[in-house]
Amino acid sequence: MKFYPTGKQAQAIDKYTQEKLGISGLVLMESAARKLAEAVDDAIKNASEYGKKNRFYKKLIGFDKAKDKILSVVESGNNGGDAVAAAWMLKEMGYDTYIYEINGISRKTDSYVAEVRKAREYGVTFLDIKNDYNLENAGEIFDFSSYKVILDGIFGVGLTRDITGVQKAEAGKINDASRVSFVVGVDIPSGISADTGKVLGTAVQCDMTVTFEYVKYGMLLGMGRKHSGDIRCASIGLYVPENVSQMASIMREEKVGMLTDPSDTDAVKRDTHSVYICYEYDEDEILEKLPERKEDSNKGTYGKVLIIAGSREVYGAVYLAAEAAYRVGAGLVKVVTDIRNRDTLCEKIPEAMLLTYDSEEKGTLIKRKDSHDTFVDEYKKAISWADVVLIGPGLGTGDISRKMLNLLSMTLTEKQKLILDADALNLIAQEKPSVWFKELTSKLGMGNVIITPHMMEMLRLVNADSISQGDMDFLKDFRKPQAYNMSYHNGIITVMKDARTIVAYKNTSDDTPEMEGYAAECPLYVNTTGNSGMSKGGSGDVLAGMIAGLLAQNREECSVADIVCAAVHLHGKTGDIAAEKIGERSMIARDIIDAIPVLLK
Repeated sequence: MKFYPTGKQAQAIDKYTQEKLGISGLVLMESAARKLAEAVDDAIKNASEYGKKNRFYKKLIGFDKAKDKILSVVESGNNGGDAVAAAWMLKEMGYDTYIYEINGISRKTDSYVAEVRKAREYGVTFLDIKNDYNLENAGEIFDFSSYKVILDGIFGVGLTRDITGVQKAEAGKINDASRVSFVVGVDIPSGISADTGKVLGTAVQCDMTVTFEYVKYGMLLGMGRKHSGDIRCASIGLYVPENVSQMASIMREEKVGMLTDPSDTDAVKRDTHSVYICYEYDEDEILEKLPERKEDSNKGTYGKVLIIAGSREVYGAVYLAAEAAYRVGAGLVKVVTDIRNRDTLCEKIPEAMLLTYDSEEKGTLIKRKDSHDTFVDEYKKAISWADVVLIGPGLGTGDISRKMLNLLSMTLTEKQKLILDADALNLIAQEKPSVWFKELTSKLGMGNVIITPHMMEMLRLVNADSISQGDMDFLKDFRKPQAYNMSYHNGIITVMKDARTIVAYKNTSDDTPEMEGYAAECPLYVNTTGNSGMSKGGSGDVLAGMIAGLLAQNREECSVADIVCAAVHLHGKTGDIAAEKIGERSMIARDIIDAIPVLLK
């Protein structure tokens, strides 16, 4: 299990490691510096190989120890101490290293002072710009581009204010030099919020960031992701909990505050997301969650999926969802769609069963010409037949779609699983989403209702009135509390799709500790698989189908939330396989489906 802490959480883990495990700050600093120095050495030695996939490594090709120099640009905190220690360690490896102290902060940490002393003993050159160059304005005109590698040790994960003044100027000079110099972030790029990924005034653009023990949450999002470059996570001896509960326990012990009410936006801003435990399963854990295939089995063993999707205008979405459900292993798939999709589906996916209606025939949900039963009768039978129901992809938001959604909600029974996607969510957003979700949860049970909104659909659900760009910016900045709030108060699982998809759910464990009446654990699964090639129409339909297909096979071996997280992970991995084969620019949703058998095999 991998955790993605915020700034406060990372500081709490560091403090816990020192005080409870007895590992000194200086030992941790030198461990971090050693990993940093080794990463720089590795990047230089293997620049040609790494440059085939990441063009920024090409800056290091031809690095000559006899001529090329390495510069650490630092402030006097622990982040600067890491870069100073790395400088003397690289000096020990035979590199020509330099340190430039900005000295924009009066206080120097003890560990930083100790590393400066060692660096001087090892013969690292400290740059005194004004004295060495005898220029009053040398600090303004000094050019960092004469250094082949620059270590950014200005600010770390504790930064919460905008960078200004001399630090802003020096960060700008590093960015200017990055055209030719290889810039390495120390733990996190200076100026990136570890909580949100936003730029705090200005931020250093890194080609590679060496982060310690944990990738910080802000490095996964937006500008944080862009500024981090190639992320390398190095183990330095910090405490790593085994599960979410252990991480939450440390946060309570280190007094990292609980958020009183996730819907209170002022409280959200004060708390800076410290309450949410962001994690991701590793490959072995995902493998353990895949439903078992048994020798003594039949098609009924692997579940029945009902997909209510497509319309007379849209037929691709229902096909993509249905095939994805089959490809991940579902035993039976039945599709309810407009009759105009029949021929296409019979050709594209003959394995699926079909129940059709005519959206242009008056009273189509009341009678059918080719059956003694009405469509409503057959529709109800199909709903009762299914283990998992998916509704929404390409469904449309017209009167017939609304009637089908209403009839579905009345017919579903306990223990069935329901996935609400796309137009089903748009229909619900037109009414009172919380009323819908709570009624469905009371009928199906806690955690058996899954919603899969992209960011605009999520915004409609949380703000059904007029929507502005400011609303979207707020949602992006505070996506964690919004996703968790949606799940916690409605008893549902929220899959909020974006470049980094978040899965939020209410922890229903009986032994979950509480604090002042609020949940002490706020788990959020953050998915890091996938790529920009998946930013194409149809990718979400494939994900919805994969969730449905995996849930249909699950026989309570895993929680619904874990199966959903596994589906999100696999969806991204299949996208990565497709990108490797075809390229991110040209891949389409069908390529993701084609990669499912490759991955699962």
